[in-house]
Amino acid sequence: MNINQIYNELRRFDEEYIPFPPFVAAANAVEASLALYRETGLAQHLLVLGESGTGKSSLCSWINQKYPRDILLDRDIVPALITVIPPAATIAAVAEAILASLNDPSPSSGSITTKTFRVIKLCKECRVEIVLFDEAQHIHDRGQWATHYMVGDWLKNLIDTIGVPTVFLGLPRLEQLLQVNEQLRRRFSKRLRLALGQSDTETIDVECLQLFMTLGNCLPRNLTSGQYSWQEMGARLYYATDGRVAYIKKLLSSALRYVLEMDIEKIGPEELERVFTKEVWAEGLGALNPFNAEFEFRRLDRGSEPFQFGNFNNIRRSANK
Repeated sequence: MNINQIYNELRRFDEEYIPFPPFVAAANAVEASLALYRETGLAQHLLVLGESGTGKSSLCSWINQKYPRDILLDRDIVPALITVIPPAATIAAVAEAILASLNDPSPSSGSITTKTFRVIKLCKECRVEIVLFDEAQHIHDRGQWATHYMVGDWLKNLIDTIGVPTVFLGLPRLEQLLQVNEQLRRRFSKRLRLALGQSDTETIDVECLQLFMTLGNCLPRNLTSGQYSWQEMGARLYYATDGRVAYIKKLLSSALRYVLEMDIEKIGPEELERVFTKEVWAEGLGALNPFNAEFEFRRLDRGSEPFQFGNFNNIRRSANK
């Protein structure tokens, strides 16, 4: 397989949606909010939280594909407006980002009041039915408490004026923004998390294995558990990823590149051991590598280990704690 074919396979895998249960639940919740609005005119808002790589942007892309804009001669019809919040999340910057998403010809022109008026006007004219703000944690990251409150208050008023369902998607620290603004917090009381470890029936290592196998079906190479049972492989995957969706996909993507370059027919523990050291933790050797036969079967969350500062400590149901 030549280099272009390898890159095409990697690109195709990277674009795969991650159909694990929390992703499906979030997609269903977004669609339910849109259906409720279409039937009743009621706007139910939603907060979707997840670590980097858990599928927030993929969810936006999925919604965008399912509810595409219709380009007319005089305007675009935009049933689902998706805006990425810029790092410099001032009121003016957020307004400009929304205007750019609506194809306003001059999103940076005018005062904040003028930009806000154009946002409202274009949302009405473009028949926007639901708004999704991706990377919404940037609102929290900008400035101090007073800035957070002002931007949050501006967004609250904008959301009320537009009157359609709104979805905030961001890193877990986005919740801190809602703590600053009580009125915004009340509007986004419904919250979903894109994270493994929320099932009432499966342990988190079983969930890791299920996701691993599901993503494996998208690969041009077969998966194997090698010398381990699949149950043990699930536990090893949990410790190698700390139950984080992004790391499962990262391991598979790196292993795919390696086996394609080396013309290896299967992805198994040997390949995963190699890419864990290369892509996740350079010091993860021997008993500190979850795919090595001598692994200690413990979380890698001690000082200088890859998951030292993990945010999932409240959800742990591994069978091998």
